[in-house]
Amino acid sequence: MKRLNELFDIDNDMKIYSIHSDSRYVRPYSVFFCIEGLSVDGHRYVEDAIFQGAKVIVHTKDIPYRDHIIYIKVEDALEELNRVANIFYDYPSKKMHTIAVTGTSGKTIVASLVKGIMDNYCKAAYMGTISLEYDGIKEQCPYTTPETLYVQSKMADMVKRGVKVVAMEASSHGLALKRIDGIDFNTAVLTHIENEHLDFHGTRERYIASKKKLFEMLSTNALAVLNKDDDVYEEFKAATKARVVSYGIENESEIMAKDIQLFIDHSEFDLILKGNTYHIDCPLLARFNIYNVLATVGVLIGLGFDDRMIVDAIQHLKPVEGRMEFIPNRHKITIIVDYCQHTRDYKRVFEFAQEVARGRIIAVLGAPSKRHMKRRKSLGKLANQYLDHAILTQVDNRGENIEDICYEIQEEIKDIPSIIITKRSVAVEQAIEQACPGDVVLLLGKGHEKFISLEVGQEYYAGDKEIALESLKRIYEGENEDEL
Repeated sequence: MKRLNELFDIDNDMKIYSIHSDSRYVRPYSVFFCIEGLSVDGHRYVEDAIFQGAKVIVHTKDIPYRDHIIYIKVEDALEELNRVANIFYDYPSKKMHTIAVTGTSGKTIVASLVKGIMDNYCKAAYMGTISLEYDGIKEQCPYTTPETLYVQSKMADMVKRGVKVVAMEASSHGLALKRIDGIDFNTAVLTHIENEHLDFHGTRERYIASKKKLFEMLSTNALAVLNKDDDVYEEFKAATKARVVSYGIENESEIMAKDIQLFIDHSEFDLILKGNTYHIDCPLLARFNIYNVLATVGVLIGLGFDDRMIVDAIQHLKPVEGRMEFIPNRHKITIIVDYCQHTRDYKRVFEFAQEVARGRIIAVLGAPSKRHMKRRKSLGKLANQYLDHAILTQVDNRGENIEDICYEIQEEIKDIPSIIITKRSVAVEQAIEQACPGDVVLLLGKGHEKFISLEVGQEYYAGDKEIALESLKRIYEGENEDEL
């Protein structure tokens, strides 16, 4: 609870018990912010908010005034929401070490790795694509980077529960829509930048600008961890007042990986840190994940880890759920589950599989829905180039004919066998059933997700990992699941 004059420069000490930007959740004696979103304008729901008990309306457009309601007109309701939310929840980000990870991909892995490492030292939190997770709580986030009030309220709860470190994903959408403008970040990480999400941002320049905003927000006491192998490195370095730590593989950096060796179930490399060399053996797969490990090292430096602590932490990393996740079994079949949201993600996974595979490469490929129509043909071409067998199936089902989508992909698969199995669980079972010792089975497109998105809502899906394990158990009848 806060007094109104604590939140606004106003001569009124009314008690305010909650703040909202969605009229459906307004409670008595609350403030309602009229936010103009991508598809909804909060000004249309002022009367609903008042009916629910709102006593204060923050708005930007002219609206009819009613007696006994306080109206506050501002130039930018989102900026005001960030400011007020920070006050209402007692500046929670200032009471923890707060880390933001941005980039086209790798956000989930880096933020999850940081959370996993810090769990060994203190209470830590993760917020992003996979979930919101802290102090025994695990729930699905509404977005990769949730809206302002969700972030601030959850951070306030983290503080109450004694969380000391929070690692969160900062998406370009979230940054552009000012969802985390009110957060004080101690560390920000850039993984890498590629041409994605241009349907939202319009141009590469605007996309980069949204990412760069995170580093412009940093204070001189903060740390920016930047990928020196990315072509935007100098631009991001110049944009921040924070201390910069660089990492890379190709270009000379403060944190480097050399002599990289990739294996089917782990990676090895020499970590160059402060002029010292340490041989690292970690369970993360593929070259692109080495970059994520190096970025994590940069975060650990900001958290005060010394070399010995860093090396020990990296050696004992736990793979991130659904991100190049190796599924152990004793049948010499390599099963890897990965989220794979972009065309280049598929290419990198295929390249890794081709480099380490001793047998065939069999992949269960998602069928991108109408949100990603342009990816279909390029996905088919990649499958034709790298795979020995492709099974085409659903990722989500947003009101389109799955077979039609799969046919579009299949048109580009000319040199290898490919089949269409629209039900994803059956497609996964088929891939496991036809695999032989030495083969690599790639289950791509869902990662950690245990749902199929529909045109409206979701339906339950057991998950690629679970179905693969069940299939192994069924195929090799009589064996205990623990022995798979």
